Amino acid sequence: MHVKKLFASLMLFAATFVLGSSASAVVLQGSSYSVYLAGEQSDAASLPTTTFDDQPAFFLRNDLLLTLTESDTALGSGISRISLNLSADGDLFPVFDENAFLGVGTFGDVLDLEMPVALYDARITIRDLAGNVLVASNNLADFAVINRPWDGAFPSTATTVRIDEIGGLGAASITFDFYVSEDLNYVPEPGSIVLCGIGLLAAAAARRKHGAKA
Repeated sequence: MHVKKLFASLMLFAATFVLGSSASAVVLQGSSYSVYLAGEQSDAASLPTTTFDDQPAFFLRNDLLLTLTESDTALGSGISRISLNLSADGDLFPVFDENAFLGVGTFGDVLDLEMPVALYDARITIRDLAGNVLVASNNLADFAVINRPWDGAFPSTATTVRIDEIGGLGAASITFDFYVSEDLNYVPEPGSIVLCGIGLLAAAAARRKHGAKA
């Protein structure tokens, strides 16, 4: 009986250690950050700003309810993944064939980082309401104007990433996945990370002159 209790205690300790070690301190907990999005024709430029605290935040954009969530996970060997997800209860870009303009920290608050890190991989995934992938980008890390060390903005505080012809497809969620390393000279070997799919369309940085609406 004592052996079983000891085994159970060891298992609980191991599980607690593993789960506890999955949390990363790359992003300063309790700091604010913003996500920018706008449609080329529908406009509705939005700049939701929230606190990085692993709790969902809610915003209104026209008639849509937006939910913004985040996670910060250590992958081992000084590598971490920062994920931001913005979801809605309808089409974020309702005008057929319009381009979308996206950014993190664009015209707003960048991610506040606890330590210098290199951004070596950045991905954008867009899904519809049913969870079907509409866009899975290639590595966009080179679009970040400052990425070694990364300044927490993507692509910068004054530019956006353009996703072509996404309008009218029912885009209901946008996920940003950022892979960072504490080694500022880190270059991953091909195939060393399982990333979020193959690239389906090109993205381009574009300067936006119009202001963002809260």
